[in-house]
Amino acid sequence: MVNLTIDGRQISVEENTTIMEAARSVGIQIPSLCYLKGINEIGACRVCVVELEGKDRLITACNNPVEEGMVLFTNSPKVRSVRRTNVELILSQHNSNCA
Repeated sequence: MVNLTIDGRQISVEENTTIMEAARSVGIQIPSLCYLKGINEIGACRVCVVELEGKDRLITACNNPVEEGMVLFTNSPKVRSVRRTNVELILSQHNSNCA
């Protein structure tokens, strides 16, 4: 088992569990656009980014496995800002006629 903290909640999950799966197991929802378990786990949209304590760069939750002692934040101001920017960039290149 791997012990980590997500948004102040200490949890234990099996090894090789992704951050997204770990968060979902305790009811924490992390948004995603491109993630389809078992089909597409490449983190291309970068909407599922989370903040890892001690790191400057955000990491994707859909394809990064949990590690012992991780302290993660899924809804910090930095995370929300980067997610917003990533969605804006995706939409700026999107064909708006699909609706």
